[in-house]
Amino acid sequence: MDLQLLQRRLQAFAIAHYGERAVVSQVETMPGHAGLSFGFRVDYQEAGQLRAESLVMRVPPKGVKQSGNTDVLRQVPLLQALKRQGVPVPTVRWFGSDLRWFEVPYIMVERLPGRTFHVWEPDPSFDRSPQAVAGLYRQAARALAQVHKLDWQKELAGWEQPRSLETEIRFWDPILAKAAEPQWVTQGQEVRDLLLQSQPANPPIGLFHGDFQGSNFLFDGNTLVALLDWEISGIGGQLLDLGWLIVFTDLKSWHPVRGPIPSVPPAEELIAAYEESMQREAQGIAWYRALAGYRFGAISGFNVMLHRKGKRIDPEWELIAPSTSVLFARAKEMLVSGI
Repeated sequence: MDLQLLQRRLQAFAIAHYGERAVVSQVETMPGHAGLSFGFRVDYQEAGQLRAESLVMRVPPKGVKQSGNTDVLRQVPLLQALKRQGVPVPTVRWFGSDLRWFEVPYIMVERLPGRTFHVWEPDPSFDRSPQAVAGLYRQAARALAQVHKLDWQKELAGWEQPRSLETEIRFWDPILAKAAEPQWVTQGQEVRDLLLQSQPANPPIGLFHGDFQGSNFLFDGNTLVALLDWEISGIGGQLLDLGWLIVFTDLKSWHPVRGPIPSVPPAEELIAAYEESMQREAQGIAWYRALAGYRFGAISGFNVMLHRKGKRIDPEWELIAPSTSVLFARAKEMLVSGI
C-alpha cells in the first residue's frame, strides 16, 4: 500500500476518532508474515491536554479472501480475551469492517516499546550470556502457560472449532509436496508417517499461539511486555507451542550456517519452567518437538522453492535451506528414540 495514500486515509480516520485537531505522522511499514502491518503516531487533544498515541494497524491485502491468517478481525476477540486473562498482549484500540476508511477491514493495537529476541541474530542490546537469555525464556515459558490456561470454551465460545492432531499433520501435505528439493519431500513424508502412527492419546486441547518463538516475544529492557503475531493461532494440541519453542532453541535441529545462538537454554529448562507454571507434566513432549520440526521443515522447503523460482524473493531462505534436512532428521530422532 502506498504510504502517502495510507497517511491521508489515516488522517481522515484520526480526525473522525480523535477530533478535528488530530495529526497523523511517522507512518511506516512494519514487518510481518501475514497481511500488511503499518505503524503510525497520532497527536491529538483531550480535555485541553496534548496527547499522543502510537499504534500498529494490520489489514489484509486487497482482493484476498479474508480467512484464517488474513482475517484480521478474527484476532479481536482473541486479544481481548487474552488481555482479560492477564496475558501480555497489545491492547486493541480500534477495529472494524467499514470499507470507507481503508477499503478493507482493519485492526489497530497499541505499539509497545521494546525489541523482539530473534534467536539467530538478537539485537546487540541484549545480554547474550546463558543466565540472561535463560531469564528471558523463562518469562516466555510462563506466559505460554498463561495462554494455555485460558478457558477457551468460555472466553472464545464459537471462535473456532478444535483442530485434531491428525488434521494438523495432514495440513502440511500439499506444502511439503512443493519443497524445493526432492529429498526433502521424501524425508518429510517419512516423518509425517511416523507422526501419524504415534499420535499421543488424550492430548491437551485448547488455545495455541502457533508461532511461539523469540521473534514474537517483545522485551522492554529484560521484561517481557507482549506476545506478538497471533495470525495463525487456533484451538488444538497446545503442546505444539512448547515443541515449537524448543525446536527454535535446539542447536541439533539446525545447520551451523543458520541456527540459534549457543547461549539459549536447554530444552529441559524450558519444559521445567512451563510445567511449573501449568502445574502439570508436558506429557509426550518429544512427539510435539518432532511435529514442530516437521512443520518448519515443510515451511522451509516451500519457501525455498518460492525464492528459487522468483515467486517470493527472500535470500534468508537460502540460509535456512541447509537446515531443512536437519530438521527432518532431528524430528525422526525424536520419534524413534524419544529424546
